[in-house]
Amino acid sequence: MSKWTRYRTIAVIGATALVAAGLAGAASAQEADTITHTDNIALTDHDAFPYGTDIAFNGHLVAAGAGAWDEGAREDSGVHILKRDRKDGTLEPLSFLNCSSWHADVDWVGKYIVQSHDSDDDNVNCAPGEGEEGIRVIDAKNPRKPHSVGFAETIHGSHNLTAVGDTGLVYNASYNLGDPFAVDGVSIIDVGANPENPPVTFLEFPDADASGEHEQMTNNSGTMPTSMGCHDIGLDLERDRAFCAGITETMIWDISDPRNPTIETIIRNPDVSIHHGAHVNKSGDVLLVQDEWLGAAGANTGCLAPNQPSGTIWFYDISDPKNPQPKSYWSAPTPDPTSDFCTTHFFGTFEMPGENGDARDMVVTSYYQHGVWVVDFSDPSAPTTHAFYEPDGANFWAAYPYQGKLYASSFSPANLTGSDPSTADKGGVWTFTLDGYGG
Repeated sequence: MSKWTRYRTIAVIGATALVAAGLAGAASAQEADTITHTDNIALTDHDAFPYGTDIAFNGHLVAAGAGAWDEGAREDSGVHILKRDRKDGTLEPLSFLNCSSWHADVDWVGKYIVQSHDSDDDNVNCAPGEGEEGIRVIDAKNPRKPHSVGFAETIHGSHNLTAVGDTGLVYNASYNLGDPFAVDGVSIIDVGANPENPPVTFLEFPDADASGEHEQMTNNSGTMPTSMGCHDIGLDLERDRAFCAGITETMIWDISDPRNPTIETIIRNPDVSIHHGAHVNKSGDVLLVQDEWLGAAGANTGCLAPNQPSGTIWFYDISDPKNPQPKSYWSAPTPDPTSDFCTTHFFGTFEMPGENGDARDMVVTSYYQHGVWVVDFSDPSAPTTHAFYEPDGANFWAAYPYQGKLYASSFSPANLTGSDPSTADKGGVWTFTLDGYGG
């Protein structure tokens, strides 16, 4: 049974009807090995490896996850460490640690890497914690010889994870889709306290079916949560905020005490299929809520028509974080009806100078087989496409800005039915330059 069936099949919540008109002649199917892109973005490096998932940066070092999409992918699953050239941003592979994992989300805690394990079946090859679900701690003090040193078992495993600045803490995003009465909340792992045996605290959401078996999060929002758990957690450390994209809703947390986050605001939107990710712009007044259309299990239905409200990024004015105001949404302006997967996925925001010298708010997002896209949301009421890069055979899981370059990780050779060996060389980390961003 594929990971898609096991982990990503999610009931549609308030799904928007698909737009069927205007499709004639609009397909963007490509011939093998073709690339379409705008003139303002260029590929400068590609470090190929299969099943690339998340990317995390730590100075000149990059951790890149590789997820065990199916049983045959376990030998390729784990964590790659690469060295970033300080001048041109290209990457040099240093090592690969074959700690198989689904789906191998990664982040840095000092000189340690934390890796998510959402399936006990796929947690093979590494001790401690083999056969368990939770968060692995990898010692990367010598990035050419990383080794697993610790494991924290967590409720519902670990789907995604977020290191909380320099606190040594990790917020764990996990949930149980199969049981609506399962406990809902967030695990906080103190890797800084003891990397080999990190203490774990679980805070339960104060919802209608709270178990009473765990300490509850304080809820100052005035609204009862319905989330079954966070799918991903974004941070605004400058303003002591975190953003839990919680499948049915997005929560704004106050993390002035990072060990005891409090729920301050809950955002719901009937047009969002799955609250998948949430991040803010640099000034902290615009929140981007990303919708992974049908958990990406909707195949090409997220891209049947241009600008359709599925698989989108939504923009909220949170200048008053207690009263978020939806401003607009953005999705790809070109359809892609031949894709196995077609929805926005992991993304990152950044600034670049405009024509008059003012900073422009930008976001780079992965779009699975529809490529990597850059959007200008300086006016969140009217976001515009700024650039895109779509190579045939790639399957982009994550895209982030870092120190003047754009980096995207491709999940190839994964597809809806398993894996396509012919696209194995399209996986891994791709490095781009964008005109006007960086040196």
